[in-house]
Amino acid sequence: MATTEKELTLKATPAEAPRLDTQAAEAPSRVTVATAESLGLRMEPHVEVPAWAEAVRKEYEQKLVKKVEAYLDGMEALRKSKQDGTQELGEITSGNYVGLDLLSFSPIQAISLPPYAPSRIIGSGEDAVIFVLVFINPLVDQAAGFITPATVQLGARPIRVRVEQVNLTDVTNGDDFTAVGTLSSPAPTLTLLAFPFTAADPGVNPALIEANVTVDIDVPGQPWAAFATNHFSVDEDPGFLGIPPQPPQVLSNIPLRYLVYSL
Repeated sequence: MATTEKELTLKATPAEAPRLDTQAAEAPSRVTVATAESLGLRMEPHVEVPAWAEAVRKEYEQKLVKKVEAYLDGMEALRKSKQDGTQELGEITSGNYVGLDLLSFSPIQAISLPPYAPSRIIGSGEDAVIFVLVFINPLVDQAAGFITPATVQLGARPIRVRVEQVNLTDVTNGDDFTAVGTLSSPAPTLTLLAFPFTAADPGVNPALIEANVTVDIDVPGQPWAAFATNHFSVDEDPGFLGIPPQPPQVLSNIPLRYLVYSL
């Protein structure tokens, strides 16, 4: 008796049935993600991350994982195209290999229902958050001197992330933020930190604030440190006077600055 394709499908046991979608969904990612909470980092000063900021963080996390996956694919292709070298372990950046780096984000404000509005001009008393992304490379690149990937080298190491702010208007020290603790082992590929704050009243003159972000792995004989030379400007700048509009973009070697005015 002939058996139809429909009967084969109905008679197949769960173990025998195709699982292409499940197998694809279970493919492991090379990108591990952590937060201050998951790593147990101590935030100084301690400010609870509001729910709206956590929602924004998760949205960025999904996008960043895809970008890092694409970056790792490109690095793997580049590595395969090069000849192996005999270079010893070197600094955090060796050739095209970036072992440890930072990306900061311009402030995002909680001034309305989602989507939350980014802005580099903040009124006194308004809540905002600065996000900081710590990247640690999970790839092996023998030619660049990384026989052991950075995520393994930095596993269980102490980490200190600082947001150093300067009030450029009156050239004084601004409010600073610190995240201190120990990385997991191996270290996560991405650690997305949220530094929430409420803008203080600057008085008559608006305060132009510059934020600089650093990371330090303080281990004797294995000094790792970096500062953010890139920041993601979340604002979309409209064009005027013949100047074309600018979409949200990564700005390189341009300080992260925002203005606080008195409401």
